[in-house]
Amino acid sequence: MLQRGDVVAGYTIERLLGRGGMSAVYLARHPRLPRWTALKLLGPEMFADSEIRGRFEREAEAVSRLEHPNIVAVHDRGLERGAPWIAMQYVDGPDAESATLPPAVAVQVVAQIAAALDHAHARGVLHRDVKPANILLERGPRVRALLTDFGIAQLHDAATRLTRTGTFTATLAYAAPEQLVGHPLDHRTDQYSLACTLFHFLTGAPPFPIDNPAALIQATLRTAPPSLRIRRPGLPPALDTVFATALAKTQAQRYPSCVAFAQAAHRALTAPVPGASPARAPRHPAPAPSNTRSAPPVSGGPGAPGDVVAPSRDWTARGAKGRSTPGAGPRPRWYWAAWGRRRRTTRR
Repeated sequence: MLQRGDVVAGYTIERLLGRGGMSAVYLARHPRLPRWTALKLLGPEMFADSEIRGRFEREAEAVSRLEHPNIVAVHDRGLERGAPWIAMQYVDGPDAESATLPPAVAVQVVAQIAAALDHAHARGVLHRDVKPANILLERGPRVRALLTDFGIAQLHDAATRLTRTGTFTATLAYAAPEQLVGHPLDHRTDQYSLACTLFHFLTGAPPFPIDNPAALIQATLRTAPPSLRIRRPGLPPALDTVFATALAKTQAQRYPSCVAFAQAAHRALTAPVPGASPARAPRHPAPAPSNTRSAPPVSGGPGAPGDVVAPSRDWTARGAKGRSTPGAGPRPRWYWAAWGRRRRTTRR
């Protein structure tokens, strides 16, 4: 394990950001530019494994084809004393596996990752390991999610057919049925994993949270996805229909793209619930007629300095013999002047 101040390929190590099964990622200072870099190093115990080394190098190759605001960028790669390294964009923020997201934010995050995946698919790259741990959430006033870890990505070869390895390396709980049985993969494979990821965001676990690998594989291949509302009551019923499509066992039954799935999830989350009556204003009896008049402002508009504000309490106007008129407000001066003239005229 590297220590602070160690130098690798000119990058000065600051601290460890994270460690996986085959590599470690360090925060490092760029040798020539005033910026931080995420430096990914293959573990020494993996040097002799040609397949793992090939996957590590393929990540840089795959991401170098992509330029998208929601994909962690690769800046450079190389060898240092026989050890391969990749210099990547540093994202200041946690991964989404440990984040608690409100439904609206979860759908927004998935929409950004969906756009990143469609961008990759259009350039012949399948991610094949979409899951919350491979989504980074950048700190800031606005939600920004970035997809990372293209270590097991597949690339189109010259004949536009997908290359395949003989080993399974994706995370089981988010893997599509076709990945488990060795069938050909396409862009809808990543869509299935993205749907599992949104399911996790909304309920706290993937569709089939089963520890036993054999039982998990059987559930993925044969069992319909559970209702969201069983795990989180209050979510719109329409979301179940969206997940039934995105988590279909066969690719042809899923949405045509990741963005189409994200849009359907957004519509389902924001649509009115069928059968629910729209909110109405409470009905109150009409107020009794009042003769209350507010004094006009002396100058300026409402609330301007120097304005005269009418009294707030309910004053009671009194008649000639001192009787109270319930509900009546104070009479202005012109009223009493006119009343007095009418009274004098009547007495005559």
